[in-house]
Amino acid sequence: MRITAPLRTRSRPMASPALVKGFTLLELMLTVTVAGIILGLGIPNMTQFIRNSRMTSAANDLLAGVHMARTEAVKRRAWTTLCFSADPTEATPVCDGNGTQGWIVFADANADLTVDGGEEVLLRHDALPTSLSVNVNDGAANGGYISFAGSGFARPTAGEEDIADVVLCDERGNVAVYGDENSAARAIRISPTGRPQVNRAVSEVTAAGGCP
Repeated sequence: MRITAPLRTRSRPMASPALVKGFTLLELMLTVTVAGIILGLGIPNMTQFIRNSRMTSAANDLLAGVHMARTEAVKRRAWTTLCFSADPTEATPVCDGNGTQGWIVFADANADLTVDGGEEVLLRHDALPTSLSVNVNDGAANGGYISFAGSGFARPTAGEEDIADVVLCDERGNVAVYGDENSAARAIRISPTGRPQVNRAVSEVTAAGGCP
């Protein structure tokens, strides 16, 4: 008969409680001071970045709309118009906006600058952020219209030779940022041949009508 010895358990010494170390008042004050300096430097830069991104996005959207109007005019061999509309989401939108409410691109078959029955609305763009404003150079008497013939050439809407420039601004106005000639505003200038281009030089924004 086999007799086994009872199992012996070895007791482990209890671990000593961990020492808890806190911040001293001096360390806490230094941490708060450094955090305040970082926030003070970072927030203005972040605000500037957000403003620039918002401006760039709006200018690129409008430029894309102009490009689309020109491309569709050439493709269809017919008049195509981009206009500012106070309510671009309407079934039959009216060209009665100032640019901040949005815009539309439509096939302007009879070249009357109006969305008539049967004319297709090719693009609708919603309102811009409330911090942005739109200024149209009235030198060409085009108001809120940019129209293209089937040849792709820009067409004046009031018998003028030049097509109106469009300037996008925010609360900063036409001021230089990141250099002497890099404006906070954007100018979309359209050549007589119909080629649109975004320009951010302070002098170009001024030539295009400047900010309100």
